[in-house]
Amino acid sequence: MNVPTGTDRLGRYELLRPIATGGMGTVWLARLTGPEGIHRHLAVKILDPGADADASADASDDAAARVAMFLHEARVIASLNHPHVTHVYDVGVADDGRYYLAMEYVHGVSLREVLDAAHQAGVELPLAFGLSVVIAAAAGLHHAHERRGPTGPLGIVHRDVSPSNVMVGHDGVVKLIDFGIADSAARADATRRGWVQGKTAYMSPEQLLERPVDRRCDVFSLGVVAYEATTQARAFRAASELETARRVVKGSVLAPERARHGYPTDLAAAVITALSVDPAARYASAAELADVLARTAARLGLTLGPAPIAETMQRLYPDAREPWVPRRRGFARGSGPHDTPPEAVTGLHTIDDEPTARFVTLVADAQEPSVIVAIDAVIDGDLDEPGAAER
Repeated sequence: MNVPTGTDRLGRYELLRPIATGGMGTVWLARLTGPEGIHRHLAVKILDPGADADASADASDDAAARVAMFLHEARVIASLNHPHVTHVYDVGVADDGRYYLAMEYVHGVSLREVLDAAHQAGVELPLAFGLSVVIAAAAGLHHAHERRGPTGPLGIVHRDVSPSNVMVGHDGVVKLIDFGIADSAARADATRRGWVQGKTAYMSPEQLLERPVDRRCDVFSLGVVAYEATTQARAFRAASELETARRVVKGSVLAPERARHGYPTDLAAAVITALSVDPAARYASAAELADVLARTAARLGLTLGPAPIAETMQRLYPDAREPWVPRRRGFARGSGPHDTPPEAVTGLHTIDDEPTARFVTLVADAQEPSVIVAIDAVIDGDLDEPGAAER
């Protein structure tokens, strides 16, 4: 992987520091400087083309596939324009051959990180926080589902909705990110038969079983996110990935009322509807799910929106300043007025709680065809054996 050291440039962009890493590459905090000191901070995602791979035909095919997936994501999100979807400013290839995607910088963390921080601090997240985040993400998701091009509907299905792919800003903003494995009418690299991409615990049953998917696949995944955001428990938690897959396709989920004391009955009914194994029994769209959750919140007397999100973020991250803002007096700046102070640099974190792209082989039991009985292979590491502890 070609990772710059120190301050580096990528075309017009000054790369300040890495802020996240994942299966497709690294996201950098970058600065774009214009005339008269005008500047903008951005998030620049740089593709890792698999530089460490050998020069074999398989390695070349893999590199080409990664570039195709990266460019597909760029095409998808460049076609979107919504307050709850990360905005793309630029996509290109640098002089040294690195593919990049310049996006808006969201000063925040993923919902997965929020859930982990709340767990570590022993904090119960307000229902208003979880519902506000999910409803905002649903709005961005519905926009993607409805998007049309010159020749008709784009047919976008995210296929990777999870807490890792929902960014929560310290100011209360919510952004849906990472359309890297999204389906769309323009996608040329159709996934081959027998290989499934996504995160097992958040994939819909039809996605796991390689059946046709539509927007209701994302509704299911968002229902899993809603379950976690409001209960702070995993909907399909199991001792192994195999058992997790079994629970998903059989709809074996712990009732939300048992996962969180005092959980409202009508909210539980809404979430469980989203998690229906049969797509026809789910909400027909992310907008419908959002509407049901909003009406339920109103009956509960909850105030939704950026305010409860920002209040919760302030509680969990009381000193979350932008990474270019000094954290103490007397900080010795570098050559420019916006250099990143060392106190602001946090540890590099992974984008996902699980690999963004899972490639698994599914084998159905002839006696019970709706149940996955074997998962043979996975990229980014072997699967846990049945009975192994889930991390």
